[in-house]
Amino acid sequence: MLKKLIITLFFLIILVSMHAIIDLNKATLQELITLPITQQQAEDIYNYRYYISFYQSIYQLREINSIDQATMNRLKHLVTVSHYTEKDDSAQRRDDIYYLIERLGSNEGLQEGMSDVWEDYLISPRNVNKLTFTDILNLPNTSPIDAAAILNRVTRGDSISSYRDLRKSPGISYYGARNIQNYVYYQEQPDIRDFYIDYQMKYNDSPYGDTEKDMFTESMIRLDPPNSTDPITPREKSQSYWGYFNMESDRASIMNKIRMRYRNELKAGLIFENPKSSSVLDDHDMDNVLQDAKFYVGYENDFEFQGYNFLKVYAGNFRATFGEGLVMENTDSFSPRKTGYGFDKRITGIIGDISRSQEYALRGVALDWKRNNMNAAFFISSDKKDAVVYDSNENGVLDDDDYILGYINLTKRFSNQELEEAEKFFNEYAGNQNQVRIAPRLDALQENLIGGHLEYSPFIGTHLGITGYEATYDREIVVPEEDELKALLLSDENNFDKWKITDNEISNLYSTKSDLYGDRNYRRILGFDWRTVLNNTSFQGEYAELQKTGSLAKIGDDPSALIISSYTQFDNLYLLAMYRDYDLAFDNPYQRSFSESERFDDTVLEKTTYGLNNTLLNDMYNNSAQPSAERGFYFETRYQFHTMLTLNQAYLDIWERKSDARQGIRAQVNFEFKPIHQLRFRLRHKHQVKRYNDDLDRGKSQADETEFKLITYLSNFDKLQLGYVYARVLQPPYLSILSNPAEPGAPDMAQSQTLTDGDMIYLDYTHNFNENLKVIGAFSFWYAHGASFWDFEDIELDFDHSDRGYKTWFNIHSRIANNVYLSLKYKYKQYLTREIEFRNYNDIPDSGEYYFQRIERKENIIRLQLDWNF
Repeated sequence: MLKKLIITLFFLIILVSMHAIIDLNKATLQELITLPITQQQAEDIYNYRYYISFYQSIYQLREINSIDQATMNRLKHLVTVSHYTEKDDSAQRRDDIYYLIERLGSNEGLQEGMSDVWEDYLISPRNVNKLTFTDILNLPNTSPIDAAAILNRVTRGDSISSYRDLRKSPGISYYGARNIQNYVYYQEQPDIRDFYIDYQMKYNDSPYGDTEKDMFTESMIRLDPPNSTDPITPREKSQSYWGYFNMESDRASIMNKIRMRYRNELKAGLIFENPKSSSVLDDHDMDNVLQDAKFYVGYENDFEFQGYNFLKVYAGNFRATFGEGLVMENTDSFSPRKTGYGFDKRITGIIGDISRSQEYALRGVALDWKRNNMNAAFFISSDKKDAVVYDSNENGVLDDDDYILGYINLTKRFSNQELEEAEKFFNEYAGNQNQVRIAPRLDALQENLIGGHLEYSPFIGTHLGITGYEATYDREIVVPEEDELKALLLSDENNFDKWKITDNEISNLYSTKSDLYGDRNYRRILGFDWRTVLNNTSFQGEYAELQKTGSLAKIGDDPSALIISSYTQFDNLYLLAMYRDYDLAFDNPYQRSFSESERFDDTVLEKTTYGLNNTLLNDMYNNSAQPSAERGFYFETRYQFHTMLTLNQAYLDIWERKSDARQGIRAQVNFEFKPIHQLRFRLRHKHQVKRYNDDLDRGKSQADETEFKLITYLSNFDKLQLGYVYARVLQPPYLSILSNPAEPGAPDMAQSQTLTDGDMIYLDYTHNFNENLKVIGAFSFWYAHGASFWDFEDIELDFDHSDRGYKTWFNIHSRIANNVYLSLKYKYKQYLTREIEFRNYNDIPDSGEYYFQRIERKENIIRLQLDWNF
């Protein structure tokens, strides 16, 4: 039945798409190229609309010199002309802001803070002839080659007077010019409002993710011996943080953000959030909300003094990002394979910060001064950080005299009083063998940080920079020796077998007190970065060291990190190659460079919930923002073979994890076949092997995922997508014998390879009611058999790994007025949990002792976002 449904939908979409035609007043250049005409004719049609006038009739094509009557006859059944409205620059910028809010405003984390910066550029464009290399590179989807092309032209005295003039700049790509056109002006500054306010509110009642819920619901009570026959009493339901704090009834979070600016000079911002809670906020709670609020005030201005200068000064919370992210990029978010190109942009320099980042937020004063061949930045921050505290003085109490193990970014920030009361309850629970001796604490560590960046550019496209910071602390950060650390993190000796070689990533955390260098109260990082652009290729990199026993003036005598890359750009092709090498002991909490996985991957902080002394320690991995210690090569490309066939993206990553020398491969290819503009076929295949060099290792696994997608573009920018995904994971056999030792003479049974697989079908739709109202939604069904799927829901990610289920969601985007934008998302999800049965090693448990049957769950989720610009 399902196969028949898929085939029917497949042919129905193709049939509908064949009747869709291209709108001459809305089509992009790439869409026009798909018509049966030459590349030059497509550009002429596009340029006529852009520089002369919109089309009032398809017969207006005959006014273009390259369009003869024969071409006209071929096109008249393939194109149409819609009603159009001439828009001035201000109206066009409003449209761009609306699009930016729709695509990025809800996507904090993946592109955190970028939407604020780009919206400022749209509100108050800057003269393209006065931008620095970094300014251009910080714009959406621009490359170093594009930035060098613009500066090379301007430096020769050939100022850019229009977008068409910009396109003629030697070396600039079509996409680079198109992406920046609405963020800049050329000769006369457009009229802009002197005073501008942007208010944003987000309401979200999404439940906790499965990983976080497992952490909260895992019992903190270890009884010896366990008794599974006794009924569960209300007291026993409080054996976990989930039950103790009644987290089942946690309400939605509400975020409020306000940004203000006067002209292009004075800026201010404020963000505060009511977190998920099971109770109505009282005055004390509101005090905590305001205490955790972030704000900034800033001044930006350009001036002439021995050449062009641009100055930024910020007070409050700010973002500081330099180089390739080895030394400084303060965000709470981790993004795998963040290259710094395309949609993985890294906005460098100093900007105001009212993102949701809390743990790695910087609060203080920052200055950023740029001129044609030099950039200098200086910043000071003083802030309290959440941290993991353990009973180092062994007095049975976690107090201010105890040592810190490391930073922690908590999923839910319970107050210290709440944590202490919960720990007391767990410790005093009758028969509990697990006494809490390590726990997170809010604002446990005072961090005073001073840093800076100095960069010199001897010629366009080339720079050398140095970045460093020193963070001083008011408490000792001490990582115990491995045996002591193992006993500290795990609840008892019965769980010591969970400690693996990968856990040396924990034991290699930085300590301010060590036998190697004595007692100090600081962490010091220093690095240098470089870039040079040669024709259509850019070479860049960064090297950094964490000072331990060596000297800052000497390279190679301390734990280090290195990343180098090259980026080559052609009209229809780009090539990216990258090498990274991060030492295991290079523990920089502000490192956000390229990596496959985050720190603590495959350690007890990820793999173990039951068995940890405190289940909240899982958050050290769950919300880790640092990359894992890795060494490897990464390659990425995109190539358009033909107007009908494009390799949208292909990448290959070959790397070694430093903690256990595990070697891995991850590769993905994305093809698109476009026989006509309205119809596209996309094929994606991902292949990943962990520990590919050892077939007998239990840690080896092979994961494959294939997706086929059919997309059809209808009239008025409507769209339908039908997709099918198949995923499987292949693991090696158990090397131990799986038999029942209680049964004499039982035959030995060795398990063969383990295969888990699953598939999913989905239908996505987009319908535009008019220019100001549209709805995006989807239906999906999956049958997992142990597999899992990442599902992109418009601007969010959802992880589906239940046994089977279905969901539907829709997101209404509405521009209520020119300055009011509304987004309302509703999702319904119904699924069966997996059937799980645990056993002791080579032991058959009593029936039902560790058995979790399938449970049907239903979720109703609402997400609301309101943006008001005035």
